[in-house]
Amino acid sequence: MKKKCVIIGTDLRLSYFHTAISNELNTKLVATMTWDDELKNAIDQFEPHIVFLPIQPLKMECPFILPASCEVLFVGKKNKEIEQEIERKDIEVFSYLEDEQYIWDNANLTAEGFTNYFYTHEKQAIYNKQFIITGYGRVGKRLAHALHHLGAKVVISVRSEHQLFEAKSYGYDIETLDNVLEKQKNKSAYLINTIPSKWLENTQASLFKQVFDLASNPGCLLDTEENIPPNYALATSLPGMYFPQDAGLLIAQSVQNHLAFLKGEKSSGKGS
Repeated sequence: MKKKCVIIGTDLRLSYFHTAISNELNTKLVATMTWDDELKNAIDQFEPHIVFLPIQPLKMECPFILPASCEVLFVGKKNKEIEQEIERKDIEVFSYLEDEQYIWDNANLTAEGFTNYFYTHEKQAIYNKQFIITGYGRVGKRLAHALHHLGAKVVISVRSEHQLFEAKSYGYDIETLDNVLEKQKNKSAYLINTIPSKWLENTQASLFKQVFDLASNPGCLLDTEENIPPNYALATSLPGMYFPQDAGLLIAQSVQNHLAFLKGEKSSGKGS
């Protein structure tokens, strides 16, 4: 008998994820981003063994209490209510956004998605343009690789000396984050931010031809949303925007791998 899995969220990626796992699980997709009494009652009646929460936390309009049938919880970004329920309930919890294979594969889609975003919004070639990438994590590395191979001039800018010289070893120009703003005189460079924290003053955005912020909300700008510079674009969730099917299959692969791991643990007696 198939285990029951409820998938919550409105992201288009989830419909492809739902289809991909429906052969091995009895799935129910609920298109909402609000946890309320109606949703809770529907889930309780379905009695799922597996609950999948969306990447962004749900809006909570009633207490977040998982059904008694829930054995495994897949969670994206957590909020206080989700963390409290995880502490209260003795279940397997898997943060798919922390799955290394998913992170790297999604970074590849993000890099490819950015090129599409740039072509669509700038209507220019990437070749021979200068891109300053702030941050050199997985997304920063895949972006640098993609842009470099399209003929762009890539500069990596971070505070970490280790990451700076790692980037230099791959042939990229480097600049410390503290100095990169000082050297912007002719406004010819594009800035791509991948650092998930506020560090850029709104007035400093004018030093660049365009600022593309790929980090999650609230982005890199220090000032309020009312003072957003005209050359600033918050370009998040690029895989879901351009490649929802591929991105949904990545989520499915992460979930399937983890369920197979749990099944293997239980069959070998390690989970008891």
